[in-house]
Amino acid sequence: MRHNSVMASDKGQRSITAIERELERVRQQAERDQAALEALDDQRREREGRIAVALRAQQDLERRLQEKRAEAVRAEAVIGAFREKLAMRDAAAESFTSAASLLISRLQEFDAVQEEAENEWQALANGRTPALTDLPDADPSVQPEEFSRALARLTELLVERSDQELERDLVEKAARSPLGNDIANLPQHLQDLARARFFALARERRGG
Repeated sequence: MRHNSVMASDKGQRSITAIERELERVRQQAERDQAALEALDDQRREREGRIAVALRAQQDLERRLQEKRAEAVRAEAVIGAFREKLAMRDAAAESFTSAASLLISRLQEFDAVQEEAENEWQALANGRTPALTDLPDADPSVQPEEFSRALARLTELLVERSDQELERDLVEKAARSPLGNDIANLPQHLQDLARARFFALARERRGG
């Protein structure tokens, strides 16, 4: 009986030991799984952080892209308007060239006829034309009033334009002088224009 009791006790102890070993194995596996899960959580949080940073960068880039596209649209509109104005200017210049050529021709015709009329009138005044006792009332040396006003206005415009061109040349030359030193030599009303042009040229040299 005692022998059987000892055998039963040893068998029970082996069962306990086997269960303890299995329990330890299961416990260690659970710990490894828990550690792996925690590592996955850390990776997940790290990736979530990276995703958040990437999303913010994406949103910033999208905003900048929209701004650049809007700037491009505005720039294209400005350039389009400029090209349209340039085309209108060229058309106006062509029209003016034709009108100026016609005006010069008409003025030359007027001068020729004016000279002929004055010569004829002088001949009448000197009595070189027979059978005439009274001179015409009209004095060809006195130009028609409408013509005089038109010619005076045209002359005024040409002089004004010539002055503007001269001032523009002076401003440009002073603005391009070393360090803009010549700006101080300009009339007061041109100095501000020359300084603005000086800074604009400086920006162009820096590339905008």
